[in-house]
Order: sequence, then structure tokens, then C-alpha cells
Amino acid sequence: MLQVIDNTRAGFLCPKCHQDMSNMEMLQIHFQNVHMKQSSTTVKGLFSLAKQKIKNVQDNFQNSNESSKIYAQYFSFNSNDSYSKKQCIGYARSHNTYFQIIRKDKHNQIFIHMRQLLLRIELLTNTNEHIPRNGNSKERRKYEQSIVAWMEDSVASICASCSKSFGLSRRKHHCRLDGLVICNQCSQFLSFSIARCIIDSNIPTSSTTNSLAIQRLINLKSIISSTIIKDGSNEDYLRICISCARCLQNNYRQICFNNIQKDEVFHHYEKIVQAQKEYNNFHSTYLPIIDSLLNGDTKYQIVDAQQVYRQLSVSYEKIDSISKQIVILADKYSNINENDITSKNRYPTLCRNIRTYSIQVLQNFSVSTKRVPSEDDIKQARNEKQKRLDNERMIKIFLNIPGINHNSLEISEELEPFIQQYYQITQFIEQAKLAGRDDEVKLLELNLQELTQAISILHQN
Repeated sequence: MLQVIDNTRAGFLCPKCHQDMSNMEMLQIHFQNVHMKQSSTTVKGLFSLAKQKIKNVQDNFQNSNESSKIYAQYFSFNSNDSYSKKQCIGYARSHNTYFQIIRKDKHNQIFIHMRQLLLRIELLTNTNEHIPRNGNSKERRKYEQSIVAWMEDSVASICASCSKSFGLSRRKHHCRLDGLVICNQCSQFLSFSIARCIIDSNIPTSSTTNSLAIQRLINLKSIISSTIIKDGSNEDYLRICISCARCLQNNYRQICFNNIQKDEVFHHYEKIVQAQKEYNNFHSTYLPIIDSLLNGDTKYQIVDAQQVYRQLSVSYEKIDSISKQIVILADKYSNINENDITSKNRYPTLCRNIRTYSIQVLQNFSVSTKRVPSEDDIKQARNEKQKRLDNERMIKIFLNIPGINHNSLEISEELEPFIQQYYQITQFIEQAKLAGRDDEVKLLELNLQELTQAISILHQN
């Protein structure tokens, strides 16, 4: 147990006489009238003690060993030192790849679950003559259970949505889309007509039925009703849980977003993005062609470069012209309400920002795109490449000559004809050996020895 401290006092105490003054104003008046003229030794002592402590810390850092200096470098007693010292960045690791894998798996799960719900809704809302109508009849329940297996009532003791226990006041119901047992408060209802609109709007066709279904869904604020529908009602509906209702609501929002009326600026900007993608694709093909031509290779011809350059020019002009059209739209407010002042102010700024972005893209393209070389440039590049190859071949032959100092690989103009002659004689010797002409081989080898001596003398000089 903690020891009890005697004579413990609290309040607005005077630091000199320890008298309780009950509030701050009385303490200030008391200290000014009684103790101000006296020497405040307590306060001075505190300041002097603090100064001494700071001085000791500074001395310890200055006189410390190497291990303490490692830590002292992060403490500064000079206001200017904090700006000059920068802490090194530690090891950094990117989790982008791992995040993309998880995100892709999650999207696949959501897509599969949504397709299952849509397939079940299509079967449950089918209006065929042989399918029983909606209601609590046994035939209808058997049909619903044949599509989605229901959870046994005896197994479920709590609601799958709110986790509240079932009882006399809380009845059990089944979700028609996943078969889970839910309570009446967690039940939500999807009418057959809205369900058919959802099915028709997810069909990837441009039919009239599809467009009407999409237009009807857009006009709705919510596709799910939380109102309890009586069993005696003739309205066809599906009882679903909150989880399935949330999935259908998200699908409804996606449909509305994909089919919302888009402004003219948006269509123009999509064209700019498409033209930029085309330019990048052509640019990735154009650069290797230009590099190959300037290196003296014969893989491509100048016609290939000119053809790709024309395609680049088309994309370039498309970005420029479309961005100019967007600037013209900055002074027009075709789809903006007259009372919406905020949108009117932001609309011209958006148009001009797109034009500025397009200009920056065009400038980057102009800087990074090399011009098509002329015929003279290509001939010069090929001649330079041929000279490099000849020089490399000369060096290889020169290294194979016996008795030559290989420390110096510089070949003068006087040595070049001798080296070429040396190479020709070696080729003649190989041909003579293959033909079995021994006398000719001996004569050529003598000539080769004489030529080697001459090359050695010229190289030494």
C-alpha cells in the first residue's frame, strides 16, 4: 500500500509563505503586495538550477565518446542546425502488388456473388404459367426452396443480420436469395417489377426493353422497400436480407452511374485520352525504328519511319483540335442550371485546365519524339557502322599476329594494308590445305612469315 503523506495541501498557494489565497486574483494581489519587494530567491534558484542543468547536458554531449556522439547528432542547441541536418530515410517497401492481388480477388468474389443473385432473381421472378404465384402457399415455398436451399428453422436460434434471439415476439423468416433465417425487422422487400428491371438492365444489349428498364431504375431513389407487406396483399415481392439488399443497391448505383447523362466536355476528354493512348502505342513502335536507322542497321527502312510518324501526327493533331474545342465550351453552360453559381464558376476552370494539360502533353511529345532521319543521315550512319565493323575486324586480325606487342592496339594507316594482306594470305592457306596443295601452302606460309616481320617492324616504329 502507498504511504499516507501528512500535511498535503492543494489550491492557490503562495510560493513563499504557502498561504492559500482561494483564487488566482487574490494570489496575484497577495504576491505583489507582500513578496514583490523582497528578493524572490525561490524563483531565482529555480532559473539558476535550470541553467546549470542545461550547461551540464551540453558539456556531456561535447565531451562524450563516439557512441554517445551518434545520439548527440539528433539534438541541436543551435537554432540553425535543425535545418541543416537531415535524417536519412530508412528502408521503404511497396505493397502495391500485394494490394492489387487482394483487390482483384475481392472484385472477383463480388462479381460472382452478384451474378448468383441475379440468376436467382431471374428464376424467382419468372412469370411462367407452371410456376406458382407469390404468397405463402406450399407450392410457392417448395419452388423457392428448389432454387435456394433454406436453412433449417431448428438450427437458427438468432437472426443472421441483427444477432437477436428469436421468440414469441420475434418470428423467423427466410431470405429468398441466400436462404438465411432473419427476423421481421431485418426483412426487406424487392418487388417483382423492379427485380425484372434489374435483370433487363444487366443484359448487355441495346434493345428498347433494356433502355426502358435503365430509365425506370434511374428515376427510383431506392430499389428496396423496408415497408412490411402483409401476407394477404396481391403484390408480388421477394423477402430478402440486409446483406443481399446492400448488394442489389450497389448494383443499382453502378447502373445509374454508367447511364448518367454525360456533359459534352466529358466526351471530348475521353477522345483526348483515347488519342493519347494511340500516340503512346505508336511512339513505342517509332522509337526502335529511329534508333535502328541511326545505328546503321538494315532491319527497317525510311518508309517505315515515315508511316509511323504520320500516325503520330494524326494523334497529335487530334489532341490539339479537341482541346481547343473544349476551351470554346468554357463560355457555354448547356447542362448547368442558371441558379448553380458554383458549377458556373468551376466549369470554365475545368475546360481551361484540360487545355493546359493537353498543351503539356503535346510539349512532352514534341520533346521526346525524334524527327525522321534523311537519306544522307542514314547513309552516314551505315558508313560509320561499317567503319566500326572493319576496325573491330582489323583488331581481331592484329591480335592473332604472332610476335606483336598487344599492349598497344592502335593501328596506323600504314599498317592497315599489311593487315588486310595478312588476312587474305591466311584465307588462301586454308583453301590450299583443303585442296591438298602442299607446295602452295609452304610458299604462302613463307610469305606470311615475311609479312609478319614487316608488320612487327612497322608497329615498333
